[in-house]
Amino acid sequence: MKAEQWRTVPWNKFDKQIRKIQERIYKASFRNDLKEVRALQKVLVGLPAAKLIAVRRISQDNRGKKTPGVDGIASLSTAQRVKMVKELELDGTADSIRRVFIPKPDGRQRPLGIPTMKDRAKQTLLLMALEPEWEARFEPNSYGFRPGRSSQDARAAICQTLKQKAKYVFDGDIEQCFPTIAHNTLLRKLNTIPRFRKQIRAWLKAGITFEGITEPSTQGTPQGGPISPLLANVALHGLEDHVQLCLATWSKRGELPKGSTASNGLTVRYADDFVILYPHLEVLERVVAEVEKWLIPLGLKISSEKSSIRHTLHPYQGNEAGFTFLGFYFSHKACGVGKTTWVANKVSRVPLQYFLSQTPDKKRVQIHIDKVRDIVKRMEKRPQEELIATLNPIIRGWTNYYAFTDNQKTFRYCDERMFWRLFRYACNRHKSKGKKWIINKYFHTFKGRKWIFATPDRTIRISLYSKAVGRNVYRKVTKGKSPYDGDTRYWGNRWKMGTSPTRRFLYDQQNGQCGWCQGPIYCGQVIEVDHIKPKKDGGTDSKKNLRLVHAYCHDQIHGK
Repeated sequence: MKAEQWRTVPWNKFDKQIRKIQERIYKASFRNDLKEVRALQKVLVGLPAAKLIAVRRISQDNRGKKTPGVDGIASLSTAQRVKMVKELELDGTADSIRRVFIPKPDGRQRPLGIPTMKDRAKQTLLLMALEPEWEARFEPNSYGFRPGRSSQDARAAICQTLKQKAKYVFDGDIEQCFPTIAHNTLLRKLNTIPRFRKQIRAWLKAGITFEGITEPSTQGTPQGGPISPLLANVALHGLEDHVQLCLATWSKRGELPKGSTASNGLTVRYADDFVILYPHLEVLERVVAEVEKWLIPLGLKISSEKSSIRHTLHPYQGNEAGFTFLGFYFSHKACGVGKTTWVANKVSRVPLQYFLSQTPDKKRVQIHIDKVRDIVKRMEKRPQEELIATLNPIIRGWTNYYAFTDNQKTFRYCDERMFWRLFRYACNRHKSKGKKWIINKYFHTFKGRKWIFATPDRTIRISLYSKAVGRNVYRKVTKGKSPYDGDTRYWGNRWKMGTSPTRRFLYDQQNGQCGWCQGPIYCGQVIEVDHIKPKKDGGTDSKKNLRLVHAYCHDQIHGK
């Protein structure tokens, strides 16, 4: 294959070929046919099509494709991609990992390990073979870093179990999960072929380089490589089943309180964060003790600072009622005198005197408001159009994340805070002008809404949080479903549900196909919105001038 042929690679044909093999791996793993699973995995990692897709993903699709490893390579030319495809083999070797730190919402820093481009391609290739096998095994309430699942599914699962009854909750956090996972235990749980195990061991044992100094790695899996999330999920796989097994055993022995069963409990895990819900405190405390024992062979322990037991209706041990998980605050609120909810208790048939409330976490709200404030303050001397273009993606992303909660008060509060910050921005830019002049220049009426921060022609305007108020219906992913099960219609509808109205419209208009290569749009692919007529040539943002394309097709369109 020559460098100039990269742009003519039949990606649709190769994607379909690999997808079929992955579906066969998933089905074989689902029926526990390990012999066929291993045979298909060996075939997949040796296919040129799989190697091409692996290199394409790390060089064109992934969001972190521009981050260099210890080799200093941040991007690949077409010739380098072709060369990497030819040399790509799972040879059991690995380069050291570059350590970088990124800030967390609480002000601390999270360590990331960035592999080299070559190792990223090898990890992606092996991930394509291992992920379908484990997607058929993972527990139903494990949602973190899995294709087709998100934090919204975890939120919906919690809401389903808290809808009928207030419960005690253990909000658990594993202390330094990624850096402390025991290598030997992880490799035993993977239970894969020697060739794959040798390659994974090489990545786990690869040194960590920080400021030119390389230190050996004796435990943990680096957080930053393509295969790291899968390895962490494999390590923690079985937590939910262990909790249910304990509850079922105690139920058979008659050790649970009267009227309680194992089905009253729920364990929801998102990566290394998890919650365990149960109506009775003494049972929940026993479950937590069993979880601590279960984590010991993995080299993990529960963080005493971040973990606590709470109750969703009443304060407990000095903690207010309710708990926070994934940025959502769950609690039960009393209905007041003479009022009841429409939800009836299935056991006693007596209407409940409280209702479930799910709102954005107050700390997350304040962090977001401070972030918007800092951006506006930093861009006081920049044009209005540039400020709006910077803020809108941040506002839309935050609003969409909390769109399915009880968000009316929070979103109106955010709108108010943002308005006064933008009004101060306008006043600081024109200190010699009166307020009436500033209002007429910067704030306009749009579709019945007043005081919209927009350009004079109203073509560029700020997004409002309150536009998402009332969008509170979300369908949790069906138990047992996976993007590798071959149900393209179901996952197409899931893809539409989790995206913007414009993208949903374009998806239906294009019949679920890419507007450039006419290939199908699969769940998990990176999709871009492309202008048919570029804006620099007079194109507009109207839906008639937009189309959905694959990320790699977007690169080809623009000659990248």
